[in-house]
Amino acid sequence: MTRINAGSGRPWPLGRVGPSDCKGRRWRGGGMRGGGSANLEVVPKRRHVLTEATAIGGGYCVLATAYIVFSDQALALLTTDPDRLVQYGTYKGVAFVLATAIGLFAVWFMLAGRAAREHERRETALRRLEAIGRALPSPLFVNDPEGGILEWNNALEAVSGYTAAQLAGMTIADLAYPDDLALARRAIERILRTGQPDVADVRLATADGRALLHRWHGAPIREASGAIQGIVVVGVDLTDIRNAQEDLKRSLLRAERILRQTVDTLGLAIEKRGAYTAGHERRVAALALALADELGLPDEERAGLEYAALLHDLGEIAVPADILVRPACLSDSELAIVRTHAEQGYEILREVDFPWPVADIVHQHHERLDGSGYPRGLAGSAIRLEARIIGVADVVEAMCSHRPYRPALGMAAALDELRDGRGVRYDAAVVDACLTVCRGGFEFPVHSY
Repeated sequence: MTRINAGSGRPWPLGRVGPSDCKGRRWRGGGMRGGGSANLEVVPKRRHVLTEATAIGGGYCVLATAYIVFSDQALALLTTDPDRLVQYGTYKGVAFVLATAIGLFAVWFMLAGRAAREHERRETALRRLEAIGRALPSPLFVNDPEGGILEWNNALEAVSGYTAAQLAGMTIADLAYPDDLALARRAIERILRTGQPDVADVRLATADGRALLHRWHGAPIREASGAIQGIVVVGVDLTDIRNAQEDLKRSLLRAERILRQTVDTLGLAIEKRGAYTAGHERRVAALALALADELGLPDEERAGLEYAALLHDLGEIAVPADILVRPACLSDSELAIVRTHAEQGYEILREVDFPWPVADIVHQHHERLDGSGYPRGLAGSAIRLEARIIGVADVVEAMCSHRPYRPALGMAAALDELRDGRGVRYDAAVVDACLTVCRGGFEFPVHSY
């Protein structure tokens, strides 16, 4: 009777089941099913065998006793002649021996057939496991609870560069990169403590001194009693994945730099159209970000707000320069042309696939809470929060800066305007955030190109 450990490629005697009996042996098979025990039972349990033996022995005793008793009674009815009784008794004994031999042969034939089927099943399972082990490209090994390497597949030799003779005397401490050894040991301890599979990202220390990052998946191997006798571990190489992730990260950073440079260039093109608006976009963006921080805006929304603030007057490219820099009040028709810049900015940006609603924010930055803004007269929650923030920052920056038609009005006048329009033209929470930020000593940055 034997039990086969899944993947070991060799039977373990029932009298000493466990990986410790197979130390230093190359794993010719491989593979597990499920997340718990890795043992594959190919013979009946001992209790089942004992039950069968009891049934067969008991049945034989009953039949033999019945034969003896009833055959003796039958002979007594047939004759009372002592000589004939001896003769008939001889015949009866020979018949009993023949019947017993036939019965024993039948039982042996049945058991031999079953043993042959079990043997074939075991050999098929071993061939299947060996095929899986040969096909598995990932390193796989079994270690004992103390970390000793017991069995392994060819992939571990290929990846690590160690020979079978070297692996036979190695432990987890030899395979794990020194800086990652504590991670490996904690994973083993968790498996032994919980009896559940576990995962750890640990670098494999190769024979030539390299450190190859793998994600190791471990699961317990149990004895029939349920005690954990070892851990089967399979590794997935993360080196190429991590390299690809690093390449992707660098590409994203480069794309982000290009995007920022493009936005800055567009801002510069806007500001070059008039000396009075130089730096306007950047100063509005600086105040808008300070308000976003005060309001607790998430980082993702904060990034979109910054880009929208830097581009909020992009549509002024479509407004004649003589109107933008005219040192006098504009007529109604000229003012209407200036007000088209929000719509023009939206038209320019709406086909750009930003990860944020930049075009919509630019479109709405002159809308007001009470519906008195332009270009669509939106009101209340129909206006994006980012647009409401930029709207307040835009008003404050404009009033604090010189314009062709008037000198700077100053921060005090700007804050009075916000207080007057709080909850009417301007979002109350945004106004409160602006008052807090300005009382805290906010100053517009000085930008130069």
